[in-house]
Amino acid sequence: MKALIISFLFLTATPYCFAQNNCNIKKAYAYYNESMPGAQRADENGNPINPKPIVTRFIYVEYSGSKMPEIKTVLYNNIQLVFSVINVATKKVSAGDKKLNPNNSIIAKKGNSFLKIDLQPAEGQTMPEANCKSIVINSKSAGKLCKYYVMGEKPFATPPMY
Repeated sequence: MKALIISFLFLTATPYCFAQNNCNIKKAYAYYNESMPGAQRADENGNPINPKPIVTRFIYVEYSGSKMPEIKTVLYNNIQLVFSVINVATKKVSAGDKKLNPNNSIIAKKGNSFLKIDLQPAEGQTMPEANCKSIVINSKSAGKLCKYYVMGEKPFATPPMY
């Protein structure tokens, strides 16, 4: 009888251990691009000022289900960035120019969709350094707060500007 009760408890508890959580972010792909401003600047004495690169960042988020996750915050090295979220209608996306970035195409798995997060520094702040390793996306899905850790970001190339 004891064995039967233990087996019953084990069989009823096992599905709860493997139940899917409500967080619907499945994968995230972070990209960045560094570009230098046009003309060389100089101070009042004519000494050149080394320009800081302009860093452009965005993240493609692959999510499951029909409802997009509600993105609450995006942190790069614990610095909160301002963002805008755009729904992506296609199942295949490319970061940057397709000819310059042939390996930066991603395809959503069956039943999944993409959204794009465009990132900007907060007012009065600068963008964190390129090639960031600590990226956290905080979202809300089905009333549950979720954290997704992106393992790093990849560079992408754009055509040169003159």
